[in-house]
Amino acid sequence: MHTGHYISGGAHAALILWVLFGGVFRSEPDPAEVREVSVISEEEFAALTERSQPPEADQDVDAPPEPEAGETAPPPEPEPEPQPEPEPESPPEPEAEAPDTPPAPEPPAPEPQPQPDTPEVSDTPTPPPAPRVAPDPVPQPEPDAEVAEDVQDSVEPEPAEEVSPEPPQEATAPEAATSEIVTEAEEPARAPDSSARPRTRPNRPTPEPEPEPRTAEASEPEPTPEPEPEPQEPEPETDTGVSGVDAALAEALGGGGTTDPEPDVPTGPPMSSGERDAFRVAVQRCWVVDVGSQAANVTITVGMDMQQNGQVVSNSIEQLSASGGNAQAVETAFQAARRAILRCQGNGYDLPPEKYGQWDRIEITFDPSGMRLR
Repeated sequence: MHTGHYISGGAHAALILWVLFGGVFRSEPDPAEVREVSVISEEEFAALTERSQPPEADQDVDAPPEPEAGETAPPPEPEPEPQPEPEPESPPEPEAEAPDTPPAPEPPAPEPQPQPDTPEVSDTPTPPPAPRVAPDPVPQPEPDAEVAEDVQDSVEPEPAEEVSPEPPQEATAPEAATSEIVTEAEEPARAPDSSARPRTRPNRPTPEPEPEPRTAEASEPEPTPEPEPEPQEPEPETDTGVSGVDAALAEALGGGGTTDPEPDVPTGPPMSSGERDAFRVAVQRCWVVDVGSQAANVTITVGMDMQQNGQVVSNSIEQLSASGGNAQAVETAFQAARRAILRCQGNGYDLPPEKYGQWDRIEITFDPSGMRLR
C-alpha cells in the first residue's frame, strides 16, 4: 500500500545526497600548458632575411688619370695587370635546427659461433655390431661354434668301450592252452570275427519226404531224405562247414534272417472326453480363420500320424475330405489347419502315453462352426 511512498522517498533522498556530495568525487581538470610566443612585424622579418644574403660586389672601377701632352715622359712601364679582386665570401647560411633524432642503435655484437663439442672418448671399447639385440651382451662366438639359445661348452666324446655283441636269441612263448576241453561235437565253426548282416532268405517250402519202410533198429535215426532239386532254385547246401558259418552268424546276430519284432505299443483304454477336448483346445488356439474369405465356409477333415512323445509326423498330414467353397478356398483352409497343428505342438501334445495305441493316428475336422475330433 505504501510502496509508492517508499519509492518516492528513496528517490528524493538519493537526489539530495547527490547534490550535497556529488562534487566531492569529481576530479580536478588538468592544468593547461602555456608557451611564450613573440610577435614581429613584416619589416623586422625582412631585415632578418636580408642579413642572411651576401652583399653585392661593386663592378665600377675608377680609370687612372691620363698624362698631359706637353710633358714627355718615358714610356710608362706597363703596369701589371690588375689582379681580379677576390669575390667576397658569402656568410654561411644558418643551419636549420635538426630535429632531435634518437641515436642509431648500435649493431649487436656477433654471437660467437658454438664450436662443436669434442666427443668424449670412453675407455670402454665399442662393442662390435651383432645381428641380435639382447638385454645382456654376448661376446662374438667362435667361427666354428653353432648358434643356439643356451651356452654349452664343446665336449669331445669319449671313446666308448667295446661291447661284445650278444648272440641273438629266438623268441619263445608258452604252449597254447584253453580253459576247457572242446570236443569235435562242440567245436565252434570257424566264422569270421565280424561280418555283414546276411540278407534274409525267402521262406522256401520244405518238400514232404516220401514214406519209407521203417526198420526194426530203433536206435539208429532215420536219415533225412534229400529234397528234390528244383530247376529255378539252387540246391540246398550240404557242406557242414558252410552250415556252421551260417549257424554262427545266426547266433551272433540274434536269429540270422529273422527280423526283430516291433516293441509292444501300449494300447490302453479309449481316450476320455476330457483328454479329447484338451487336445482339441490345444490345436484350436493356433487355428486362425479369415471370416471375410471363402475359406471360412469350408469344413475340412485332416488326418495325421503321431509319435509316442506327442509330436506330429509333419509329412503325414493329409487332407481326407472337404466340403464347401471352391478348390482355392479348400487349399487355403487346409494350409490354415496344417499350420495350426504344427504351430501348437511345441515339444509334443499332452497326450497319455499309456494310450498311444488309441491316438497314434488322429483325424480332426476343422469346422468354423465348431471343431470336432475323431
